[in-house]
Amino acid sequence: MSIFNKAQLLYEKSLNGKIDESDMDMIIAWPEHELSVLFACADQVRRRFFDDTVDPCSLMNIKSGNCSEDCAFCSQSAHNHTSVQVRELAKSEEIKTQANNAFQHHLPFCVVSSGRRLSTDEIRNISNTLKECPGEKHASLGILDENELQMLKDAGVVCYNHNIETSRSYFPKIVTTHTWDDRVETVRHAKKVGLHVCCGGILGMGETWKERKEFCLQIRDLDVDTVPLNFLNAIPGTRLNTPVDSPLEFLKAVSLFRLVMPRRTIKICGGRELHLGPLQGLLFFAGANGYVSGGYLTTSGAGVDKDDVLIESLGLRKRIG
Repeated sequence: MSIFNKAQLLYEKSLNGKIDESDMDMIIAWPEHELSVLFACADQVRRRFFDDTVDPCSLMNIKSGNCSEDCAFCSQSAHNHTSVQVRELAKSEEIKTQANNAFQHHLPFCVVSSGRRLSTDEIRNISNTLKECPGEKHASLGILDENELQMLKDAGVVCYNHNIETSRSYFPKIVTTHTWDDRVETVRHAKKVGLHVCCGGILGMGETWKERKEFCLQIRDLDVDTVPLNFLNAIPGTRLNTPVDSPLEFLKAVSLFRLVMPRRTIKICGGRELHLGPLQGLLFFAGANGYVSGGYLTTSGAGVDKDDVLIESLGLRKRIG
């Protein structure tokens, strides 16, 4: 079968949500010198369901550092030896200021905290603050129960972010202080109370393509709304090394997730500037239709204005909630 016939087959199967494991193996084995054909296939699937719109969001780190969890990739873990600033819960007025700034730039606003979870009192305080914030509101506050997630929903939060980080089989090599199933339980609680769920992870942590395939299938089985993908930025003092993946390999992974989950938002987050540089625009032609803008939790990004220029230059439009 020619490379073009393979792409046509993948396109038709993806549109119908019928990509199977053998198709995924075909994508993983796709020759690098023919990736432009795979990207065109993923791009057309993206356009079929999302046209020329992309879904951005902005993050605010409302509680930083001194985390009890031992996530190998994280600069905020107390188990790692980094220079990240330790900061207690942000004040209400500071959160409101950042929320207003996101609203003015037509960006959904997501509050994110370090730690296994915020306390119920902290969640109540954040909820009261978010009630006074304009625009679309998201949250990522750790491993929560249904009552706490309902509290956030009642405050106007529409989406909860809770990444499973990697495949179930690879997870114990990355985190030992909680389990993969602990994280999945929170995802299910969020879905049960009626929140949209944003759930993905990090590529480039030493996982194999077989483990990426497992991870992709597990995300699909969770039936979440948005799939955020990060490319590891190996911070000095953490326990992981700089990824060996080339920019094209990361882009191939984006196409894999797009074709497997054609109707889901595939949102690219941390590490895109570092690993793709001037190739960032190819993310969208490889199948992505979302991105985090304005910086990440402990690392900076290109900035909202530069991202806006990039999106406009590609003929794309930001979704405005």
